[in-house]
Formats: sequence, structure tokens, C-alpha cells
Amino acid sequence: MSKTHRIAVIPGDGIGKEVMPEGLRVLQAAASRFDIALDLTPIDWASCDHYLAHGEMMPADWKQQLQGMDALLFGAVGWPATVPDNVSLWGSLLKFRREFDQYINLRPVRLFEGVPCPLAGRKPGEIDFLIVRENTEGEYTNLGGIMFAGTEREIVIQESVFSRHGTDRVL
Repeated sequence: MSKTHRIAVIPGDGIGKEVMPEGLRVLQAAASRFDIALDLTPIDWASCDHYLAHGEMMPADWKQQLQGMDALLFGAVGWPATVPDNVSLWGSLLKFRREFDQYINLRPVRLFEGVPCPLAGRKPGEIDFLIVRENTEGEYTNLGGIMFAGTEREIVIQESVFSRHGTDRVL
């Protein structure tokens, strides 16, 4: 063991709180198996509970608190019954993506043995690909607005922006 990997553990909201203990169990088992040293730091902000208590998703010094971390293990964000999605998403997850330039969203698509599949006649191994998505531009540019809000003429405009730089780096 040479390096200790410092990881901020942020359960967030909803399913994040439920799956984080199991995710940590898997992470710690892998670390033990491969002799990897971990220093896990629990973080209780970047959640709707924190927003309800403090009026913000994260403290003003959130970035300083995460300085020196090698990774963030982030569960999930959002609990629309208590905090509007635009507040929770823009107040935490999208800040992480932008400030740390986490521009790639990889979505593996695989068919596993014993898992039902709506694609008839396919077997494990026949479906195995990645969806690569840019994570900081597109609909995440926060361009647009609402005209005639709350009336029968209400119009919502959402623009997506894709730069050459953003497109090239995912290719």
C-alpha cells in the first residue's frame, strides 16, 4: 500500500441514502482485496435535508472542504416533494460537474444472465455498448426562461449549447 485514496462520501437524497451503505461495503471489500488504502470522509451536505436546514444545498466553502480529495462518491440528488429539482440539481451536482470538469457521462448497456430483457431473442454478450454523453454543456447550460408565467400563454424555452471544445473532447 503506497497511497491512501481520500474519498468524500456524499449520500445526497432519496435512493442515494439507501444505496450508499452497500456501495461503501463493495468499495471497502475491493480495497481490502487489492490492498488499497482508503480514507473516507462523510459529508452531510449536498442534500435536500441540508437545504431545508440551511437554505442552501452546500456551504459557501464546499470546494475548499473537498480540496485534497481524490474522488467524490456521490449517491443521488433531489427530493422534489421538499425542494424543487432546479434548486437541488443546480445547487450541488451541476456545481460538482462544472467546478471539477466532470464532462463525461458513461452509460454502459449490457445484458446480464438472468435479467429479463425487452429485446426478444437476445442473449448475454450480444448487447454490450457504451453511451457517451457530454455532462456540462447541452441542456446543462442553463439558457432559456419562462414567458407569461402562470398564465394560459405560458411558454418555456430551453436552449442547448454544444461547443466545438465540448464535442471534441467526448469523441
